[in-house]
Amino acid sequence: MKKVRAGIVGGAGYTGGELLRWLLRHPSLEVTLVTSESQAGEPYAAAHPGLPGYEGRRFQAYDPERLARECDFVFLAKPQPNSFAQVRALFGRVRLIDLSGDFRLGSPEKFERWYHEKHGAPEFLKEAVYGLPEFLAPELRAARLVANPGCYATGVLLALLPLLKAGLVEPEALVSAVSGFSGAGRTPSSTTTAYSVVDNLRPYKVVNHPHQGEILEVLSRLTGHPLDLEFIPQVAGFERGILEVIFCRFQPDLEPASTADVLEKAYRSAPFVRVHPAGRLPELKGVVNTNFCDLGWQPLKGGRLLLVAALDNLVKGAAGQAIQNLNLMAGLPETAGL
Repeated sequence: MKKVRAGIVGGAGYTGGELLRWLLRHPSLEVTLVTSESQAGEPYAAAHPGLPGYEGRRFQAYDPERLARECDFVFLAKPQPNSFAQVRALFGRVRLIDLSGDFRLGSPEKFERWYHEKHGAPEFLKEAVYGLPEFLAPELRAARLVANPGCYATGVLLALLPLLKAGLVEPEALVSAVSGFSGAGRTPSSTTTAYSVVDNLRPYKVVNHPHQGEILEVLSRLTGHPLDLEFIPQVAGFERGILEVIFCRFQPDLEPASTADVLEKAYRSAPFVRVHPAGRLPELKGVVNTNFCDLGWQPLKGGRLLLVAALDNLVKGAAGQAIQNLNLMAGLPETAGL
């Protein structure tokens, strides 16, 4: 069988390296072109020394004409806001999976509210399909542009969506989320230096993190009801993984035991979501370096519910989910290469 040709724009970053690592084992994909503006001409090993299997291959300069000739699918893996011009140059010529936040929100106004800048390609917002395979697989199969979800948003949405859709919990939640420092990418800043992250745990962008806007929009779109959300992101001194602790409240007179039924029914056919039994809460060691999101739950006093979501921010929160989306788009098994 002829292999699907895939390219990566932004291959030298954390997410680009993770894409390469997983694509090595994909039985139906061939990586035909990987670009990097900062390391064009350098071997892949210059950015990813632990990556086997691409000896002699080098990063290329970004060239949309070459990408359109040599690729069927292109992963856009540069930090926001780089995807506007790339989508404009490549849309309709290849099928795109954008891992930035540029096309996750449904309107220019919402983008500007959460990212504090003008949207650079609003004409493509209506084309973007939000890349949450567990809930939007039919739309993803036909998509020409996929907005891969944010890492924080992925865990919160997978935990809350089934319960809100079933009317089991009230439309309000408090989320305390801790991420490894790889979530900030490789571009150096005062908040990503070793001094800032090692042996440290620090809240950041409280009430103003773009993933909060993403969560609110997607939950409202898929449930038909707005959510009252408090979101507290934090960065810690480990490289990868996200643990999200979510507090919500049962609707009056509903049995907590029905939580298991709702979650298990929602994810019975979802290959990468694992629902733990009541009281057995997930931890990072169970998900790091995998494409799984583990969900756990525990009833609390006063009609409250504790949910915990754990995932690898670079895999299920980025590269792995992007490959999962490509599999659906290309008509491949959803689990291929993962």
